[in-house]
Amino acid sequence: SLPPLQAVCCGDHQHCCPRGYTCNVATQSCEKLLAPTPLLPAPAPGRQAPTPSPALLQAASTEPGAAVPCDAAHSCRDGQQCCRSRGDSWGCCPFAQGSCCSDGRHCCPRGSRCTRGGQGCSPQRWDLP
Repeated sequence: SLPPLQAVCCGDHQHCCPRGYTCNVATQSCEKLLAPTPLLPAPAPGRQAPTPSPALLQAASTEPGAAVPCDAAHSCRDGQQCCRSRGDSWGCCPFAQGSCCSDGRHCCPRGSRCTRGGQGCSPQRWDLP
């Protein structure tokens, strides 16, 4: 079947999501993209939340029947997320809903995004006063 107009096709080349959504191949679902939010003033020193740090991806398993399939031949354990690694390989992010970094070697915890191509994580926090 044809993908919907202005669809985002997923990395598995088998599924698509509507515009404004991103693919979560691990859970086989579409997640709504967060709308841009105006910048908030920085919190006073002392109450700053620690900045999450990127985690190195672990090699994906080729054992059948693993909890989180990446593609037909690769998978990650339960509580991990598949990230596209260099070339055609996969890596496993130790955070179940982490964000994969563009360097193909790192990922950031849930609620944060990669910065500087995988050298850092920037928290996405909407709860600051």
